[in-house]
Amino acid sequence: MAEWQAAIDAEAYPLKLDDVTPFEKLEGFLSAHLRGELTGFECYHGDADKLIRNNSDLNFGHAWKYVLAFRWVGSKVNELRAAWMAGTAYAHATDGIIFDDQEGKFRNAIEARDVVRDVERDMPNIDHKALVDKVLRDLKLGPYRES
Repeated sequence: MAEWQAAIDAEAYPLKLDDVTPFEKLEGFLSAHLRGELTGFECYHGDADKLIRNNSDLNFGHAWKYVLAFRWVGSKVNELRAAWMAGTAYAHATDGIIFDDQEGKFRNAIEARDVVRDVERDMPNIDHKALVDKVLRDLKLGPYRES
């Protein structure tokens, strides 16, 4: 996890991964902080041979030894950002590729950086606490406090 975080830091992404779970044991939600806000994404180790065999219509370029799968809730923009940042840094550090199943194409680390840049530019930055505070004020319920 420390090496992955170092790769994220080298990309200058404002993302800090939770390092409680060892990398080898990642199987589910991985907490992270993006610009200090709690977020995360799902992260799974996959079977590269099985993935390639089950997707014979895709050209993976060559046999791969490892697969790391990322998933996020589509309605949570910071999960999308965090997953792309983490995946891009991982691909760069390992000389890997990213399969963007939404677009149906492979991306190298350089192309993935463009996706991160586009997501950062095109997705709204919402201050969720300020938004909730405004709604609560409008409803006369007082400010939001995390428990």
